[in-house]
Amino acid sequence: MSQVVAQGVEGVEMDPYDIGWYVESADEETYGPVSRDTLGRWLEEKAITPNTLVNHCTQPEARPIADQAALKDRLPIEQQTKPVVGDRLEEAWPRKTRDRLALAEGSLPCARHKKPATLVCVRCLAPYCGKCRMKPFKKQFFLCRRCQASVFNRRFGALMLDSLLLVYAPMILTVVVLSFLGVEPTSVQLAMNIISLAALPLLFFRDSLFGGAGPGKRIMGLRVVQTADGHMPLTHIQGVVRWLSQFIPFFNLYDAAVPYRDPLLRRIGDRWAKTRVLDAPRKLEEAREKVARLLLKKGVQPLREVGLTMEELARIA
Repeated sequence: MSQVVAQGVEGVEMDPYDIGWYVESADEETYGPVSRDTLGRWLEEKAITPNTLVNHCTQPEARPIADQAALKDRLPIEQQTKPVVGDRLEEAWPRKTRDRLALAEGSLPCARHKKPATLVCVRCLAPYCGKCRMKPFKKQFFLCRRCQASVFNRRFGALMLDSLLLVYAPMILTVVVLSFLGVEPTSVQLAMNIISLAALPLLFFRDSLFGGAGPGKRIMGLRVVQTADGHMPLTHIQGVVRWLSQFIPFFNLYDAAVPYRDPLLRRIGDRWAKTRVLDAPRKLEEAREKVARLLLKKGVQPLREVGLTMEELARIA
């Protein structure tokens, strides 16, 4: 994973599947997160069955408990002579937040707080507590709040940098040079209009022209990939489509804010173009190394991987 882990520093081995499970009930409600111990207790109490659908916070899809490799050998799963359906999750699920938190906590510590962890972040690989959790809680987020905010803020910063470098800097430079040469104001205005027209298609194509990351995104450690494979840079057509939403008055403000509350970090334009914005490999490695150091200080061996890579996350529709 990272150079910190590669150094072989000893620590308690971390099992990410000890926490972070979501349960789909027969009434089409999703309960969680809960720990693996809670699932085991519910099985013993017949509140759920081996056929109950569950998914880990690092998994995009739910499968029966009996089909989960991280559960079937660790929980009291009885062999059923015939399929058993239904559950009693509605009555087993507590009403108080404090009691729900107790069901979610396991043996892992939060990487950043002195609290038990309840979930695991796909990006930084950190086990994290409720303070680090994204809201609304009814949604299953794959990233912790810190990582979700990091990607969102850097996307905004990349937009500001691209606007400065590709539009405003050339215009300012043109005004300064032409004014210094004594060019008439009408000619200066004409030159600025020409630069503005030339900058518009450049903004459309900047990410595809620069191999999946325009100047701003490259500085911020971001890249744009296709959802088809989660790896290939976007095409020129996708570059245009993903920016159409930014030219709709008022809707563009909503579109810019959407990624922060979306578990897959998508703008509406990303959905239209079938693209995703991910960390550059260097930036992702830095985030994971930082978490690895925090965990080693707590005597916990950092994770090398989880059930879902960022490229696989990008492929989720």
